[in-house]
Amino acid sequence: MASSKARLYLYYIVIFIISLGAFYAFHHITRKHPPDYLYTEKCILCAISSFFNLFVLYYHYTHAPHPKFVILKQRRISIYVHIFSGVIEFVTCWIAFWTGSAFIGRIASLAAILGHVPSAYYQTSIVFGAKALMVAAYLFAISLHLFSALHLFVEPSSVYWLLNMFLIHNIYVWCRVFYFFFGFAGLFQDTLYTTSIWTSGLILFPAVLGVSANMLFIGYVASSVILYLSIVRPNSIDRELFVSERTRDLLVNKAIFDHWIKEKGRLATSSNEHHLTDKQKAKEVFDVLDANKSGYIDGEEVNHLLSEWKVAEAFMKRFSRFSQKGQVTYDQFYRHIWRLGETSMNIKKEGEIKENKAKARFIFDCLDSDSSGYIESFELQKLLIQWGLPENEVDDYLTTDDDKMYSFDEFYHNMKPIWDFAYENMAINSKAAHAAQPPHPHSS
Repeated sequence: MASSKARLYLYYIVIFIISLGAFYAFHHITRKHPPDYLYTEKCILCAISSFFNLFVLYYHYTHAPHPKFVILKQRRISIYVHIFSGVIEFVTCWIAFWTGSAFIGRIASLAAILGHVPSAYYQTSIVFGAKALMVAAYLFAISLHLFSALHLFVEPSSVYWLLNMFLIHNIYVWCRVFYFFFGFAGLFQDTLYTTSIWTSGLILFPAVLGVSANMLFIGYVASSVILYLSIVRPNSIDRELFVSERTRDLLVNKAIFDHWIKEKGRLATSSNEHHLTDKQKAKEVFDVLDANKSGYIDGEEVNHLLSEWKVAEAFMKRFSRFSQKGQVTYDQFYRHIWRLGETSMNIKKEGEIKENKAKARFIFDCLDSDSSGYIESFELQKLLIQWGLPENEVDDYLTTDDDKMYSFDEFYHNMKPIWDFAYENMAINSKAAHAAQPPHPHSS
């Protein structure tokens, strides 16, 4: 463990050095640009970015924030700093552009240097998508943002650096535009977030750095991936998790999960297989794993099963701790293992609930699968990991006692980020599922 941590820290140091090299490359490229380099094209991109920015700001104002940003105090501070400094940067860039004020230009640069850039660096570790591509892409974009902001601070009257900083500031806006478009068109569904970020970068980086930008970007990302694999030397599971798309909804690799169910011969080969309910299928798998028919299965067998399904490492550690307390019953197997292949809170609901307490009650009842009037800590831990929270932050927010039970009052008063986001996420998923229904549900 110590050796793996040391290799990881060494990797971070090397990436820092690579990022300094990227700064030199940025300087080498931009020092050759005239002050009016791609002026018209940049102005058009800035105008379009501003138009879309208004919709993105409205969306975030009217929708519950993702729990990973607001559950812990340090994350809340970071995201509020990110939003506040981002709005200041957006507004002051426009004021500086129209007035030519050096003072306002310097305020815009300081909003980036002191607020938006540091908070973006801090949030990089919890990005979604394929971490092999996403982390490096984020670091490249944030570094270019910082580089442009530092130059604007030194030259606050420079329209060239003002436009450069504003464009890089709006990469996330373009990501949201492409995320919506690709999702609407049904494109890149398996790599939606990563593809959206990369498409945004590949459009905006050349506007700032010129035609060599994309080669520099791809070289930076490729170098970071090669260095990670050669320095950290991850095992096969960690390597798979590093390069595969990590979505907001799944703890398990769904393709592997489905393949295991269909192809590995775990289910009983009965003629009624297609008529079995989900619980009956789970029971057949449980009975196969329960070789001595004791009504229990060994935790180590389940851990091996989770490894085969390439379940997220954080949940593997969490379940290992849970299973050490005794053998696993069918009920625990169904609630905690079998349903890993489902998307989070994948339950249909009728109508829209307006009152907060009713929303919290609805989510509580969904999580309280045995109708005991309590939610297990383990179930909430699983949900938070499923939503992308780092394992240490899950421990900081919830008790590490897996036997802890939460009443509705505790859930309602202390866990608003969870039930608020869960209800909204369920509403979105329900609408998407309804829209995807075929016109003839009885057809094959």
